[in-house]
Amino acid sequence: LMKPLLSFLILYFIFTAFRSTGHDPAFAANLFTGLILYYFFQEGVTYGMNSLIDMASVILKINFPREIALTSSLVMAGINLVINFFIIILITLLTGFRPEFTGIVYFGLILLLLTGFIYGITLFLSILFVKIRDLSNVMELFFQLLFWASAVFYNLDDMQGNTGAVIRLNPLAIIIDAARKAFIHGEIAHTEYMLGLSIFVVLLIVVGTWFFNKNIKRIAEFF
Repeated sequence: LMKPLLSFLILYFIFTAFRSTGHDPAFAANLFTGLILYYFFQEGVTYGMNSLIDMASVILKINFPREIALTSSLVMAGINLVINFFIIILITLLTGFRPEFTGIVYFGLILLLLTGFIYGITLFLSILFVKIRDLSNVMELFFQLLFWASAVFYNLDDMQGNTGAVIRLNPLAIIIDAARKAFIHGEIAHTEYMLGLSIFVVLLIVVGTWFFNKNIKRIAEFF
């Protein structure tokens, strides 16, 4: 709870003190929504990547579907998301915004898509991390770069030229932009992109499940 909240306070202070974004009545809600979605992705991937290592002692003793380790880590990240989601609701109410029903439904579908995206990624990373422990250092750097490229604290529509084109190659940036437009403004944005991403996520989970099941029986020697 404190991690996104403190990040929100720091970024909100900086951008309202030194830029004109403070005049945007939706800036606070936009910023915090972007932050909790980014942290949900970061925590979900990180917890999922570490899940097999964290449960190694149990995995070596008890026979159970190993996917449960990944699912439980995703549930942990989801609990944090739900807690922070109440803060978004509070911010929107205090700033006079009233989420629309269609926007809420679309927001829920985007969250479902993001959850599937995270799960698909962790099917690969959880196996790779058992064999390559230095992957944690690589992911730490990756998340630092991803934060600045995910439209967390800026409006994606304002990013033009080559910079905007590069940022739009990041699926998380599109997801965050679509989610907060849906929740805060009731807009249904990036529908074609979301449809294409949904197909990709389904394929990612199918291939990831095959990869996970193929390698999970041989990871005990790396614990």
